[in-house]
Parts: sequence; structure tokens; C-alpha cells
Amino acid sequence: MKGERVVLRNILLGASVGAALSLLHKPTREACGAKLSACKNKIKLYRSNPGLLTGCVKEKMEEAKKLSASLSDDLNFLNQQIKELKETTPKVIELIEETREHFSKKTDNRLE
Repeated sequence: MKGERVVLRNILLGASVGAALSLLHKPTREACGAKLSACKNKIKLYRSNPGLLTGCVKEKMEEAKKLSASLSDDLNFLNQQIKELKETTPKVIELIEETREHFSKKTDNRLE
């Protein structure tokens, strides 16, 4: 238990030091400031108009449902193709073997 706390503390300490060092870079600092400002503006907008947030969430949910349906259709198609390959492959192998045997017999007869 004590070792876990030490590891967690060291991870948090390392992350904090890394974040502080990255903020010494001016373009990174400016980008973080711009992101923070944009985030604050969105929070203010959604706080004053909660219906807008609800609409955005519903829109994202619809997109996720469409993506899920599309993926499901693609998986069904792939499963069907795999099933057909499993059924067809033995037949194809059998035809190849028959063809090979036929031509090897003809070749053997010609050599004799």
C-alpha cells in the first residue's frame, strides 16, 4: 500500500514538473492560454443557454448511433464474406488438386 502511494506521488510529481517545463516554451504557453480562454467562453455560453448543450449532446449521440450502425453493417458484410470463403475454399482446393493430378498424369504419360 505504501509503495503504491510512493509510485502515484512520483507520477504526479513528474507530470507536474513536465507541465511546468513545457510552459516555459512561449508558443505552448500561448496555445494553452487560448485553449483555456475558449473553454471558459464555452462554459459561459452553455451556462447561459443549457438548451444549446443539450442539442450538441443529442447531435453527438446521433452521430455515434449512425457510426455504430455503419460499423455493424460492415461487420455483418465481413462475416458473410468469411462464411462464403469457408464454404468455397475447400471446393477451390479440390478443383486445384484435380487439375494438378490431371496435368501430372498427362506429363507422366508423355515422358514414358
